[in-house]
Amino acid sequence: MIAALIVAAAEGFLPARAADPAQVLKERLATMKAINQAMREIKVYSGKGDFAKVLPAAQKVADLTAAIPGLSPEGSHTGKTRIKPEVWKNFGHYKELSGNSVQEAKKLIQAAGKKDRAAVLKAFSDLANSCTACHEPYRVPKKGD
Repeated sequence: MIAALIVAAAEGFLPARAADPAQVLKERLATMKAINQAMREIKVYSGKGDFAKVLPAAQKVADLTAAIPGLSPEGSHTGKTRIKPEVWKNFGHYKELSGNSVQEAKKLIQAAGKKDRAAVLKAFSDLANSCTACHEPYRVPKKGD
């Protein structure tokens, strides 16, 4: 039963009332920070050509990005968060953009596995652009941006 709930949450099938909004927010923020850290690692390691270290960081981005819709139930936009209410007006699009980022991360994993530096750099750029494609419509800019 617990495993089914975890899968349902990861897939975004649990209603907002099934989760504590403060806990969901905490998990979503931790997930976003972990994705950001992994992206920084990918940037450094791809620049050095250290593909063995790019692989686990890219896999982490793929796994965590796949979980984002499940960490964004309606009502979880209160507190210290930059998520916009537009997410729930366009949740299908939000999930699609998350899925696009997962696919771009998988392309990066493939390129790193082939140790093709040019392909890794392009795949990283494409992954970063896919993240930005979601941030622009669904995330409030930081003050000063």
